[in-house]
Amino acid sequence: MIVLVFLNMFLRFILIITFISFKLFATNCEKPKMPTQTEWNSWLNKIKFEAIQKGISEKIVLENLKNVKPQSKIIMRDRCQPESTITLNEYLYYRVDKSRIIAGKNMLETHKELLKEISDYFNIQPRFIISILGMESFYGRNQGKINTIEAVTTLAFDRRRSDFYKKQLFAALEILDKNLVPKGKLIGSWGGAVGMTQMIPTTFLETAYDWDGNGIDIWNSYADAFASTANYLTSLDNNPWYSDSTWGREVLPPDNISAIYKSLKQTNPKGCGAVKRRSKSLSLSEWSKLGFTKINGDPLPIRDDLEARLIAPDGIDGRMFIVYPNYKNILYYNCSSYYAVSVGLLSDKISN
Repeated sequence: MIVLVFLNMFLRFILIITFISFKLFATNCEKPKMPTQTEWNSWLNKIKFEAIQKGISEKIVLENLKNVKPQSKIIMRDRCQPESTITLNEYLYYRVDKSRIIAGKNMLETHKELLKEISDYFNIQPRFIISILGMESFYGRNQGKINTIEAVTTLAFDRRRSDFYKKQLFAALEILDKNLVPKGKLIGSWGGAVGMTQMIPTTFLETAYDWDGNGIDIWNSYADAFASTANYLTSLDNNPWYSDSTWGREVLPPDNISAIYKSLKQTNPKGCGAVKRRSKSLSLSEWSKLGFTKINGDPLPIRDDLEARLIAPDGIDGRMFIVYPNYKNILYYNCSSYYAVSVGLLSDKISN
């Protein structure tokens, strides 16, 4: 049984890589023009000076940036990301698959006592902690093996997202300066995300959590990975996590959805793209009066103390969901409606 699960996981991985590759090479991305050694050294010297000015020790700065070289493969990965033509159902096929569900159920059971302690402390349901790790790194199995300093330095040089990645570079150096991670252990994805949680360096500094008292280790310690994830989801300003509520649910729209759809949009929305694309807030009873029901046709829950909003990730002709405040917290982990819906659906499936 275990062999079949992992064979299925491997085949799905090959399929999605193939699927993405076709889309990637259709995006007309070209090999980047790399800097000369003089250009690179000049830029890097400015970065070193700026890092030291920010209070990072000169020893750490010089030691970690001494032999860093720009990596064209990393810039290609960032510039040539696949076009957003995949549908929600296609995304869910690969991200909320049988192997991920089974592995998530096993993790919930294996670590149930530890998860209860952590979830009680942070006031969050264990299934959401596990679901995030399932989506981010397949429960720690796919963390990436790229040197984080090299990755974020390369991306800080590239003009596409230079300001963002300069912040990540300084944060990564600060992590090393504070000895939060041993030298040589700061590794992760090409985009600078690290550990089971795939946190970027700034997020690591803000919310990574040492649960077991042995130093923060989100690469190898499930306790720290669970606690760090819980800490992030429950510590967002002005957006508390509701442990007595779920993330949302799929719904059936009324027959007149085309006539009312535009009237449901927010006015002057703020936040990241997926946050802004949520509808205006209505109570569940108001959604019921408009004709929305559960996906099986049953009435929506009777609970009017929750902010409830409609989302349609693929537009009016696609699947629709009514989401609650916890959904917004998930979006701050990754501002993608596909991602947040997948986290929610995976959390439902691994807990059933």
